[in-house]
Amino acid sequence: MFGQLGYLIAESFRGWKQQRTVILPSLITIFLCSLLLASSLVAFGGVLRLLETEKSLYAVEAFLPGEIPDDSVAVVKRELERSKHVGSVEYVSADSALADFRRHFNGEMLELVEGNPIPPFFRIKLDEESANPVDLLDVRNAVVRSGYFEEVQAPVEWVEKISAWKFRMVFWPVCLCVLLLVTLSLIICNSVRLSLLNRKLLVENMKYAGGSYGFIEFPFILEGLMQGVVGSGLAVLLLVVMMDSLTEALPMVAAYMTGYGLLLVLVVLMVSMLSAYFSFRTVRSFLIATRNEQVK
Repeated sequence: MFGQLGYLIAESFRGWKQQRTVILPSLITIFLCSLLLASSLVAFGGVLRLLETEKSLYAVEAFLPGEIPDDSVAVVKRELERSKHVGSVEYVSADSALADFRRHFNGEMLELVEGNPIPPFFRIKLDEESANPVDLLDVRNAVVRSGYFEEVQAPVEWVEKISAWKFRMVFWPVCLCVLLLVTLSLIICNSVRLSLLNRKLLVENMKYAGGSYGFIEFPFILEGLMQGVVGSGLAVLLLVVMMDSLTEALPMVAAYMTGYGLLLVLVVLMVSMLSAYFSFRTVRSFLIATRNEQVK
C-alpha cells in the first residue's frame, strides 16, 4: 500500500516536471486570479466595515457659544428630543470635549492656545428609520433654526456619497469574486485536460493493468491541489506585503484592513480545494468517456 502511495506521489511530481509547459501558465494564472480574489474579499470586508461606521455619521453636532446652566441644558435637550427624526441627544461639556480631543489627537496642537478652545455642544443622533441624507439635512436645518447654537455641523456630503455608492461598493466585489471563481475552475479544468491528453497512453496503460479510478485519479488530484496551494499561497503572501506597505503609508486605512488573517487562509484553502475538486471531475469524466467509447 505504501509502495503504491509513494509511486502515485512520485508520479504527481514527475507530472509537474514533464508537463511544466502546461502547468506553469496555469500556475501563473491561478496566482493572478487568487491575488485578485483575495484583494476583492479584503476590499469587500473593508466596505462592510465602512458601512458599519456609516451609522455613526448620521449625527448632528450643535455647538453652544459658551457654558450654560444645567437647567438650561435640560430644557434644550428636551426640546431637541421632541424634534422629528431624532433618536437620542447627548450634552458634551467643554471639559469632556477637551478630554476626548486629547485622547484622539496630539495634545501639542493645543499648546499655542490659551484655555479650552472647544465649546460645549449637543450631539444629536438620528433614529434608525431616519438614517438617510435627506433626514440628516432636515435635522441639521431644524437645529440651525432653533437659534440656540453658534455653529451646527453634520457630515451631509459624506453620507450622500456613501449612500450613492453603497450598492456598487457591495455589488461589484461580489461579482468579481464569483467571476474569478468561475475563471479558476475553467483554468484548472483546461490544465488537467491538457495534462491528460499528454499522458493519455499512461492513463490507458494504468487502466488496462487493473488500476482503479482512485488509483488513476490520485496523481492528477495531487497535481491540482499543489497548483492551488502554490498559486494561492504566493498570491496571499504578496497581498500581505502590499497591505503592510499600504497601512504604513496611509495609517487611516489600517482600521479597515486588519483581522484578515483567517480570511486569507480560507482563500488558500478554497482555491486548493477547488483545484483538487475540478481535477477529480475532469479525470473522472475522461475515464467515464473512454469507458463508454470502449463499450460501443
